[in-house]
Amino acid sequence: MVYQGQAIPATQPIPPGLPGHDDAWNVGVKYDPQAANALLDKFGYTARDADGYRKLPDGKPLTIVMASATSGRDREFDELWQKSMKGIGIRIEFLKQKWPDLIKMGKVGQLQMWRIGWITQYGEGDAFAQLLYGKNIGQTNYARFALPQYDELYRRSRTLPDGAERNAIYHQMSELVAAYNPWWLGVYTIESTLLQPWVMGYKKHAYWEHPWKYLDIDVASREKR
Repeated sequence: MVYQGQAIPATQPIPPGLPGHDDAWNVGVKYDPQAANALLDKFGYTARDADGYRKLPDGKPLTIVMASATSGRDREFDELWQKSMKGIGIRIEFLKQKWPDLIKMGKVGQLQMWRIGWITQYGEGDAFAQLLYGKNIGQTNYARFALPQYDELYRRSRTLPDGAERNAIYHQMSELVAAYNPWWLGVYTIESTLLQPWVMGYKKHAYWEHPWKYLDIDVASREKR
C-alpha cells in the first residue's frame, strides 16, 4: 500500500535475481494479529491500562520505539505501524531524525527498531547474508545480530562457489533468521524507469542504479521533438 504496488512481500533475506534465492522458499512472517495477540497473552502480557494498551508483567507500560526519518513515505509507514500495534495493544513511539543521524545512531546500537533497506552493486547473495554476520556489528549489521551458528555458516558460504552446496547453507541461514527474528523481512521493492527516446546506451541493470557515465544524448533527435 505504501509503495503503491511497487513492492512484493519478502520471502527470505536474499532477494530475487541473486544466487542463493529460492523462489519456492518462504520464511517470511505473515500478518496475523490474532496469532500475535495469542502469543502476547501466552507470555504474560495480559494486563492492560485504561486505554487498552498492554503492560509489562511488572505493571509498567509496554512501549516500543521505532526510528523513523522525515520523508512523507516514512510518515505513511509510521501511521501503518501505529495502527497495527494498536490492534495488538502495544504502544509505539517514533524517534524522528534525519537519515544521516539515524545511520550514525544505528551503527552504535542506539535504535531499538528501524526500517532500513539494502541494495547491492555485486550480484551475490553474500551482499545480504553479510548483513547479519556478527563481525559486521558497527558496520552493516544494524540489527547487531550475533549468533555463532549463523556466523559459522556465513564463513563456510564464503569458501564455496555458487551452487547447490552453498544454496543449502543459505537455506540454513534463512531458517536461523526466521527462528531468531532479528529482522522483519519487509518487502522487495520494484523500480520503474522512464526513459526519453533520445537517451543513448541505456540498459537497465539489476544492481547498478546510476550508470550515468555510459549514457549519451542524441542531441539532433531531442531537438526534433
